[in-house]
Amino acid sequence: MVELIFGELNTLDLTMAVTTGVVGGIVLLISYKMTMYGIANWKARKTVHITMGTIIALTALRYSNLSGPFLAAGIFLTILIYAWAHKSNLITILLVAGTRESETRSNTFASGIMGLAGFSVAFMLSAAHSSVFVAAILAVAWGDAAGEVIGRSVGGKLVQKKYRKKSFEGSLGVFIFGILSVLVALLTQLNEICPICVLPQILVVAAVIAATEAISIGWSDNFLIPILTAVVMISLIFPGDWSILLPI
Repeated sequence: MVELIFGELNTLDLTMAVTTGVVGGIVLLISYKMTMYGIANWKARKTVHITMGTIIALTALRYSNLSGPFLAAGIFLTILIYAWAHKSNLITILLVAGTRESETRSNTFASGIMGLAGFSVAFMLSAAHSSVFVAAILAVAWGDAAGEVIGRSVGGKLVQKKYRKKSFEGSLGVFIFGILSVLVALLTQLNEICPICVLPQILVVAAVIAATEAISIGWSDNFLIPILTAVVMISLIFPGDWSILLPI
């Protein structure tokens, strides 16, 4: 678990920070090129969503202290500012690409802010078990993304009736990738627990993720999914272990 202090960086910290910052810049470039070539905006948006969500989930807690994540963010912003200086409409194009068809740029901004708020709450709830925080991020990066990717690609082919424009196939995708999110989190964080031994609980967590995505409106899924993932995981997989990190 990353220490909530600023300090010296070791070799692993530097490697992860530089890699994350550079990859973030490359992913944004790919998203920009996809938009310029006329590829659907949602594909460019989900490319960033899935890639960066995965990287953050698997690296954020492995830094020795907060200097690592801040260095990664600084490198990413430096690349972004450099690119913007050479392409003045870059930010506008990326915002358009990141905005859902039925929403405005303000909604996109709100989505990002509420997503960060949701992750912050999940982080405070997961003080005793890092896998909870990792699963909370992956639930959004993989589960929520799977709903849109699968829903747009094959939604309505098995079950034609939709709920709020959301298909059965998309919700099934959220459920499956919700399971994968929790499994990967437990396997990568080595939390002295056998994932197979708590498979029924994992299925319940995934069902909650899928249900939350299905009933969410607009950006609310980015806020609710990480929080509910953390709450249900702690309640079912780590019952009674509510070590909450308070921002004092």
